[in-house]
Amino acid sequence: MARSAEELIKFIEEQRNPEHFKGLPLEGKRVLDLSTVIAAPYTAALLGDAGAEVIKIENPRFPDGLRTWGTIKENGIEPYYSVLGRNKLPVTINLKSEEGKKLFLGLIRESDVLIENMRVGVMDRLGFPQDVLLKENPGLIIGKVSGYGMTGPHAKQPGFGTLAEAFSGFSYLNGYPDSGPTSPPMALADLTTGVHLALAIALCLPKAKRGVEGGQVVDISLYEPLFGYLGGEFLSYVLTGVVPEAIGNELRAAAPRNNYRTKDDKWIAMSCSSQKPWEALAKVMGREDLIDDPRFLTNNERIDPQNRQELNEIIQEWYGTLTEEEALEIFRREGITAGPIPNMKDIAEDPHYLERGTIIEMEDPVTGVMLKMPDVTFRMLGTPGKIRFPGLPHGSANKVVYRDILGYSEEEIEKFAAESAI
Repeated sequence: MARSAEELIKFIEEQRNPEHFKGLPLEGKRVLDLSTVIAAPYTAALLGDAGAEVIKIENPRFPDGLRTWGTIKENGIEPYYSVLGRNKLPVTINLKSEEGKKLFLGLIRESDVLIENMRVGVMDRLGFPQDVLLKENPGLIIGKVSGYGMTGPHAKQPGFGTLAEAFSGFSYLNGYPDSGPTSPPMALADLTTGVHLALAIALCLPKAKRGVEGGQVVDISLYEPLFGYLGGEFLSYVLTGVVPEAIGNELRAAAPRNNYRTKDDKWIAMSCSSQKPWEALAKVMGREDLIDDPRFLTNNERIDPQNRQELNEIIQEWYGTLTEEEALEIFRREGITAGPIPNMKDIAEDPHYLERGTIIEMEDPVTGVMLKMPDVTFRMLGTPGKIRFPGLPHGSANKVVYRDILGYSEEEIEKFAAESAI
């Protein structure tokens, strides 16, 4: 059921009830999310899943651009922000106004983590260099996300996930030999960076004490986490001098590993590079002769480009004689490592997704629309994470946060709004 403005404030007040955080790993921690779009906000969302109270800070006039990503016209739901804005209390602050600066520093003193992704030097120009923030709160952990990191020749260049995917080497290796570099259909660099920063902050928190000691700065770029994933490819180049090229759905160091089309025009992903799965596959194809074939004897032979191509042709020909269900039944029976390639409709109806609880359903607190989104992506049986509510409207937590955390009266908060400080 849709809520009025007053009911939404009561909803937000209820979300601050300590019972909602009880027993969660980051219970009692407070995170300031002074960031936009995906990478850094994803970090804050993950910390919120783990029980931190997350305050989302936005510009009063210019909300997070993620709010405009594919807004549903029929009901005004912001799907990307609903997911990445989960568990966050949205407030507005004008960091260029004197009252806004005071509010921000007040929140700094009452928090454990600050996450920001402004371009290098912007926080300094606003009057918030890291040494000032750490003086205000010696226990503050500051997570800084940028395209290229805080140092190096590109440090002051604007950075976006697409550019980071390119700079990391990922885009060059993604795609097919004749397709050219291919960017992923999702914010891969941002999300990967978000996970890495959440890990780094979690590693810092045990030695930090709000307002006392242990504060530090975590500097993370958008390109380095993805480049780290490509470490084997990079070292291979260093050792051989051979530049790795795109090879489609395959893995350079393993074969067979590919996506194959079935008789009913469905797709199945398969990875059978280890010897036992490979031999099992050869047997179910009725091609036991391939096991002793010098071209396919071990993975080292199978990854030879010519041998790989010939093996793929053999496997694809066999797939073309089976429907998806027939192939999957064989793989389930024989324990072969292959599985379906579903689309979003398939996922929404998949019994494993539903029974395991991979998808969570909750009501949008503003419109009353029922939303479905990915639940917390890992299971901690003793202290499980929790998504309490989806993304909330721009500035909707101003009254609750400034009153309950910083102690301002409703009249003072109204004055801040009238003065464009919030």
